[in-house]
Amino acid sequence: MNIKKFTGKINKIIDLSETAKEIHISLSEPIDFLSGSFVNLFLGINGEKTRRAYSISSSSSLHDEITLSIRLSPTGTVTPLFWNKNMIDETVELMGPLGLNTVDKMKHNKVYLFAFGVGSGVVKSVADYFANIKKVESLVIITGSRSEDEILYKEYFNDLAKNFENISVMHVVSQLREGSTVPKGYIQDHLDGFDFNNSDVYVCGQEKACDQLVEKVKSTNPEDCIFFIEAFH
Repeated sequence: MNIKKFTGKINKIIDLSETAKEIHISLSEPIDFLSGSFVNLFLGINGEKTRRAYSISSSSSLHDEITLSIRLSPTGTVTPLFWNKNMIDETVELMGPLGLNTVDKMKHNKVYLFAFGVGSGVVKSVADYFANIKKVESLVIITGSRSEDEILYKEYFNDLAKNFENISVMHVVSQLREGSTVPKGYIQDHLDGFDFNNSDVYVCGQEKACDQLVEKVKSTNPEDCIFFIEAFH
C-alpha cells in the first residue's frame, strides 16, 4: 500500500447507536486500500494537532470517500467532538492507509470474523471484501454487543447471510430484553460446533474481549489456524 498524507472533508455523520457514529469523509484525492486498513486522523484541538488512528469501515472498492466507525470515549479528546459539535464540512488531515492485519494476509478458504462493539465497522469492510472479491468456502461472522440496540450494521450483515450461501451470521448480546430470542452472553460462549482447523480468524474489539476470545479458540487446539487481531483500549 502507498502510504501518503492527504486531506478530507466530513460530509455526513450517521448515528449507529447512542455511543457509536459512522463518519463519512470525502477525500482530496483517491486512495487504494485493503480492507483491514486504518488511517491516522489529525484534528486541531485547542491549538494543538491531535492524532488518532481509526479503522476504515467502508468497502475497498470505493476510492474517493472513506467511512470511519467511532465509539464515544467520554473522557477522550477527539471522539466527544462528534457528539458535542457540528463536524459537518470540517476539513481533516489524514495519513494512510496503514495496517498489518489486512485481507491480503488471509489465505485460507475458511474465515471467521469476530467483532466486539464498534469493531463491527472494520469487520464490515473485511466481510465486503470476501463476499464480493475473494471467494471463500465458508465465512462466519459473529458480533458481540452489550444490548440489541448496540448491534452495529445488523441489517448489512444479515443481508450478506441472505444473499450468499457460504456466509453465516450470528449476533450475541450480554444484556437481553425480556422475550428476546437473540443469543445471550459473549461470542466465546457460542463457539461450540465450529471447526477452526485450517482457517483464518479475524478479531476486532477491545483488547480484553479479544484476548478472551482468542484463548477460547486456542483451547480447541486447532491446526493451521492463523489469528489476525485488531485490539484497542
